[in-house]
Amino acid sequence: MTRRGSIRRRVAAGVAALVAATALAVVDPLGPDRQAEAAIDPISGFGGTDSAVTVKWSDGITRSDNQTIATPRQKSGADAFYEDLRARYKDLTVTVSQTEGLTHQGVQVAWTGGAPTDVSFLSGNYLQIMQCYGDAPTGPDPEGCQWGGFGVSSLPEGPGGNKLQDERRGTKCPGFGNGCDPAEPTGPDHDNPSDASQYYVPFIPVDTGEKIYLDDISEGGDPTKPTLGTYFQSQSTNEVPVAATSTDGTGQVSFEVQTGREATGLGCGDRDTEGGGAPRGCWLVIVPRGQLSPDASSQNRQGVSESPLSASNWAQRLQVHLDFLPTSNICPQDTVQRPVIGTELVANMMTSWQPALCQNGGAVYSFTHTADATNAVQLASNLPGSAGLAFTTKPIAFADQGPPLVYAPVAVTGITFAFRIDVRKGSETQQVQRIGVGPELVAKALTQSYRGDLPGGASSGNDFVQPEWMKAVRLTIVDDPRWKALNPEVATLSNAVITLAPMTTADQSAVNQAVWGWIQSEPGTRSWLGGTADAGGMVVNPNYQALKLGDPPPGSSYPRADPTCTHITSGNPAPPADACFTSVDYVPYALNLEDAAVHVQRGNTHGTAGWDPNGLSPEGNAGWWAKPAPRALGQRFSWAITAASVSARYGLPTANLCSSDGAGCVAPSAASLTAAVAAAKADSAGLLRVDPAAPGAGGYPLTQIVYAAVRTNQDPAALRDTAALLDYAAGAGQTSGVEVGQLPPGYLPLPADLRAKTRATAQTLREIAAAGPSPSPSPSGGQTGGGDSDANGGAGVPNGGASPVPASPSAVPSGGTVSQPPAGLAAGSTPDDALGIIRWVLVAALVAGAGGSLGGVLLRHLPPALNRLLRRTRRAN
Repeated sequence: MTRRGSIRRRVAAGVAALVAATALAVVDPLGPDRQAEAAIDPISGFGGTDSAVTVKWSDGITRSDNQTIATPRQKSGADAFYEDLRARYKDLTVTVSQTEGLTHQGVQVAWTGGAPTDVSFLSGNYLQIMQCYGDAPTGPDPEGCQWGGFGVSSLPEGPGGNKLQDERRGTKCPGFGNGCDPAEPTGPDHDNPSDASQYYVPFIPVDTGEKIYLDDISEGGDPTKPTLGTYFQSQSTNEVPVAATSTDGTGQVSFEVQTGREATGLGCGDRDTEGGGAPRGCWLVIVPRGQLSPDASSQNRQGVSESPLSASNWAQRLQVHLDFLPTSNICPQDTVQRPVIGTELVANMMTSWQPALCQNGGAVYSFTHTADATNAVQLASNLPGSAGLAFTTKPIAFADQGPPLVYAPVAVTGITFAFRIDVRKGSETQQVQRIGVGPELVAKALTQSYRGDLPGGASSGNDFVQPEWMKAVRLTIVDDPRWKALNPEVATLSNAVITLAPMTTADQSAVNQAVWGWIQSEPGTRSWLGGTADAGGMVVNPNYQALKLGDPPPGSSYPRADPTCTHITSGNPAPPADACFTSVDYVPYALNLEDAAVHVQRGNTHGTAGWDPNGLSPEGNAGWWAKPAPRALGQRFSWAITAASVSARYGLPTANLCSSDGAGCVAPSAASLTAAVAAAKADSAGLLRVDPAAPGAGGYPLTQIVYAAVRTNQDPAALRDTAALLDYAAGAGQTSGVEVGQLPPGYLPLPADLRAKTRATAQTLREIAAAGPSPSPSPSGGQTGGGDSDANGGAGVPNGGASPVPASPSAVPSGGTVSQPPAGLAAGSTPDDALGIIRWVLVAALVAGAGGSLGGVLLRHLPPALNRLLRRTRRAN
């Protein structure tokens, strides 16, 4: 095995260096295949790191240093089973792109020398990949692995069904037929409580010793004990049950690495009290599957049926040790905490910078993602704990006279359409690596104008009646001629019988407004939104036409305006006669941009899996629509509007933005973001903004320039700390990479002229601080105890307070841009972005779950309609 670069501990900031794929090959209908690069691409995040690890099956099982062999490769099970596996995988070599400084992210797992997978016949030959805990240097135990994903039988040719329960079962030997494992122990630890003829490998959550055999207590479980669903289920597990290999023996998959926050049963990154308080490491385990069971019986075209955790299969695994960033505070406990707020576009950047900023006496800048309207409320507040800095892509608009602000550019990034799409080609399944979308296609998808995007419109067995306005019947977006022209390789999908609408957020934000601005940048799309039919006769859903979404200025949210509520008339159990599901049930909202990307990474989809009598309705009553489990390999079509830094973090490919006629397709890249920044124009407040209708030659239309808006009537200490943050933003923080303190993938380093403006603003703040006490008599909100508190320094979002006392303009020295937006620019009176606020985007300095406390406070003060929407969205996700 080899290991590239040093093996020093890396403290990356939640970003991955990866190529996103879960298939046999990469399909790029708009250009050459995108391959993994030697270095990380600063925008897409594709590439490798110097903590990458390569292991070979023929060498044996490695220890926790990922170099020394713990166990040489040796026989287990029947002779024919082992010899068949060795013939297929003797040259198997697996590379994991990043193994140190991990957090919740994606890592690339790529391999060569595998046995080609024939999906059409499914006779075996694939890899199973999972994450496990285990403190021993020799590796984990099979009981410490998270599973629960779909098995191979969920593929079209298989018998079907979710193998959450039975994929860790197997037949005992001898005497119970074919497909058993002769090496599997028959003692009580692996006895199946519901079937004496089977073995069952239990899951033992970390630090508990509790053996969990079954999730369904009706099958013999103890109702007083935790179930598998307590720790993972099909929608939350990161297991890859089928990683397919192409005909040339290669394959790749973007694996979702989970910390102890996402996978409490593994505890990766949590403090190991018995290990000196260091963050707990975990393991990536790859189990190769051939065409024989351990007893040498054939698989009979139904895939490899017995568990990868059975003794013989487990003995043939490869394993790679993973080091994690701590999930709890890593900043000094007595460090001053400065709450900062704003757009989610900077969340990954602040997560990376914070551990570097808080060292050597620096402040803890506890970032919280907030709605645009909340930024104004916080900056105008004089209450202790309110933020003095808000990250924004547009001027802060106050409803009344607000405090004087200075603006400093801190980041250049982009809004992306991340996706995971499979296509079938002959005997292979391929994951598409690049697609193109135009304003008209996105407008149609966001307005539920395809039949399949209406509740019940994509399937039979319900009371859905096609509305009269559908003059041109198109089931999904892939049936649209514009889609077919842009994506000829993705014109036919397998089993695409559910909505293909993109996942969006429910908030009102400048991010959403930028997307609508791009949609409105095309006159033909504006006309279509106004009611003009396209070339094929398709018209906008009239429920959206009434919203005048084509009329400037662009909107800032994604409404679910269609009132269709469909009854399902079949199913077991059948739903009640009065139960119907709405657009929000059918196409639920994501909590935020990261949540949307995670759904895409897991292959989760919209729609419903039928009636669940045990599910909870938005009102808390028993019985509701079940969320469908993730689609299996070869059936996935998921996409979402998210941020470049988030799509890079989770290893997701992103769509090219094209004109609707297919011309001028532009991918988010360093070159296209640079071109867009060069073409940006200053608004009335002096902030540079990219016009999506004129992004410059080769410019990416959804490029975003993020500014720090700083309230200048803070106390001198707060102003100096903010100046230090801006100095870092203009200096060391602009070095691209995955080390702590660097600029993560998804961000373009600031051009020199923008850095100069940021340094000038930092100097302005220092001059204001040196001039004397704050013009405002109120506290600044700074406090000590930088770790174990909530993201707002112990205070929730203020509901009001004394009127702010603005600083005199003469108190602001030259060098920084002072902006006092007029009241006429104030945001609307819509409620704060509750869905975004409750999903705290915390820096690494904060403990797990710190943001949840404020979410509960806000939930009790939301309008009833939004409360129901929030509960429904949380249930669906």
